[in-house]
Amino acid sequence: MMYEMNSGLKLARAYVPSQVFTQRFSAMEGLSKGTIFPELYMPYRPRRY
Repeated sequence: MMYEMNSGLKLARAYVPSQVFTQRFSAMEGLSKGTIFPELYMPYRPRRY
């Protein structure tokens, strides 16, 4: 089924929580984790079924 571009459908909405700066990782730790902000660090953990 094809949809028209102006059909009024909303496909997705972004939810972006406010970030509060509290502390930071050291430069070397931030380099290994991909961010210097602990609030943004969320390591990938695959699910085991």
